Amino acid sequence: MITKISKTEAIKARMKREGKVEYLDKPKHFAAIVAMNEQLEAVRRDFQIKNINSQITASTVILTS
Repeated sequence: MITKISKTEAIKARMKREGKVEYLDKPKHFAAIVAMNEQLEAVRRDFQIKNINSQITASTVILTS
């Protein structure tokens, strides 16, 4: 008979027994999630702008060289 060994399930069970598991369903958690999403969106937009500018610069360097 095959016995399934899962380290993940063992870790989850141990953390739950030790009281280290918390559900993110409070207003402070929602506010933190919204703030994090806004910050990530700003970083993503900044990266896209820098990436596009880098591609434009690279193409002009190639064309002028």
